[in-house]
Amino acid sequence: MKQFDRIMKDNVPGYGYMKKAMPQVGAGREPKTQPKKKTYTLTETAPSGKAVLRKGVTVTQAARKLNRYEETGLTPQEVFNLIERAHNLERRVEKLEGWQ
Repeated sequence: MKQFDRIMKDNVPGYGYMKKAMPQVGAGREPKTQPKKKTYTLTETAPSGKAVLRKGVTVTQAARKLNRYEETGLTPQEVFNLIERAHNLERRVEKLEGWQ
């Protein structure tokens, strides 16, 4: 196949671009999708408006998550900014992958 491509590239102008545009072998298969991880928060808002631990969440789990957060050294606003940036980048990648 490489010899054929080399010959075509020498004789057909723009063959490299055409080859990129042609469907590739095995491109008809759909990629394997992994199950999405369920978003899991430790707290919920009580009717009084205060944050409380969800049913089934132990204080130990909450303390471990808080410890991991504190090790980052980021403020809560910086964490929210990072999360928002990650979501924006994911949307951008999805948009660019869907462009054709």
